[in-house]
Amino acid sequence: MSLRLPTASFVLGVLLAAGLPAQVVGTVDTVDGRHLEGAITVAESGDVVVTTATGEVRLQVAELMDLVPAKAAPRRLTALHRVWLRSGAELPCVELAIATGEGPAAIAAELPCGAKLRLPIGMLHALRHAGATRPEPALFAADLREPAKNDDLLFVTKDEREQRSAVRVTGASGGQVAFDLRGKSYEFAFDGVAAIVFGQNTGFAPDRQPKPRTVVELTTGERLEGRLLALDEQLRLRLDEGVELAVPAKALMRMSVASDRLVRLSELTPKVEQTPAFDRVWPWTVDRAIDGGAFQLGGRQYERGIGMVPLTRLTYDLGGRFDSFEATIGIDDRGGPAADAVFRVFVEDRLAFEQKVDRRSAPQQISIDLARCQRLALEVDFGANYDLGDHCVFADARVVQK
Repeated sequence: MSLRLPTASFVLGVLLAAGLPAQVVGTVDTVDGRHLEGAITVAESGDVVVTTATGEVRLQVAELMDLVPAKAAPRRLTALHRVWLRSGAELPCVELAIATGEGPAAIAAELPCGAKLRLPIGMLHALRHAGATRPEPALFAADLREPAKNDDLLFVTKDEREQRSAVRVTGASGGQVAFDLRGKSYEFAFDGVAAIVFGQNTGFAPDRQPKPRTVVELTTGERLEGRLLALDEQLRLRLDEGVELAVPAKALMRMSVASDRLVRLSELTPKVEQTPAFDRVWPWTVDRAIDGGAFQLGGRQYERGIGMVPLTRLTYDLGGRFDSFEATIGIDDRGGPAADAVFRVFVEDRLAFEQKVDRRSAPQQISIDLARCQRLALEVDFGANYDLGDHCVFADARVVQK
């Protein structure tokens, strides 16, 4: 006899029948391998409560791995503007203006989710203003990748002509951007600014908040990272810049937590050893398939993991911190029809796992004891067919501290 577990929608019905408020209802995966379904709340203390059909499960934020709300669906909203922060965040914006009020010069940004942020200019890496109504400045993308060291690059539209000037932005107020150009002070209406790329040394990156850190993906397209403050009827998150935002919990598409107890291999830099196949070295990939997009194993998509083509070996320095290595292995569904390979895992140079896998093999979940080792190595080798369609995947590859 098989046991059918209650679904998230069933749990929601139970909660509503009991007169409890509908908050975030969905699935939670924990660091220790539990898969829970129910209503999830997170208090300011970091205490997590998952109310399932059989009772409450209490956790800490650091014990969470992923949270996926039930029936979350993306909403297509047009965001004309974009802001890049020195912390690395990239924010789509539906409104962008000079902030008013007291305090340091800042940009007022409204995100598609409705959150309104005040972003000090010193913490901005770049901004694009009214991107859909102005073409992107010709040199903007290159400047974004490699900004000037001590100059801010100001792109403006004047007399229907695009201009790019190396300046020093000194402030912003009253709808005007103030800047120095060749020793003289000027102001220019923000409405006419197409973009600004701030210099490497003209601002500062904030200190990263400690773990556990939370990555939040919203139904309106934003991807935000910071410290989770609370989750009930609202989701509250503090960015590294110190800015706090609050959005309705129903705007949550997905949430992932990074803590010292779980580290994804995609966050680490390995030593790489590769043997060319037919005089070609095939790239290994992080969090994307070799053909692009998400990994696909057995019809299921995986957003995270490591993609490899034989013969490749990746060695990770773990520093003796972790107890187990976990992943789902297989040949990507888009691999060659004759694809086959040998998957190996080495712990301190000792072979701990070996499995022959071909295109017809079902995805296999593996868990390898690490015993707080120093080195972990993943290897994929050629199978009998020596096929170049061997798109090997270690999906959701992670090391765990229990």
